[in-house]
Amino acid sequence: MDTSDYPSLPNLSQIHARLAANSRRVEAVVDSQLGGIDRLLSATIAEDWEVVAQATRYLAAQSPDDVGNDVVREARYVFEELSQAPHRSNPPKHLASLLAACRSVRTRFLDR
Repeated sequence: MDTSDYPSLPNLSQIHARLAANSRRVEAVVDSQLGGIDRLLSATIAEDWEVVAQATRYLAAQSPDDVGNDVVREARYVFEELSQAPHRSNPPKHLASLLAACRSVRTRFLDR
């Protein structure tokens, strides 16, 4: 039994192993979020509204804790707009707000 104020070496190695596993999980979540944002940005540049709709549906389904309230809210607005008029030739009204929210999240994740 470890009665000291500091963890023993075996306990420390277990803690380190758990931290490494959790770190890999967090990186996978962040990568998947950034992947969705990257897909949205690429599709917007190409004006591929079908792919924009898919990306916004993906982002709208994410937890606000993962990507932020602004991204989820704006993604829902854009997805609704594209669902109502799927064969549009101009950008959805809320797309600029969604892109700004995505850039903010992307910057925050990449600055870590």
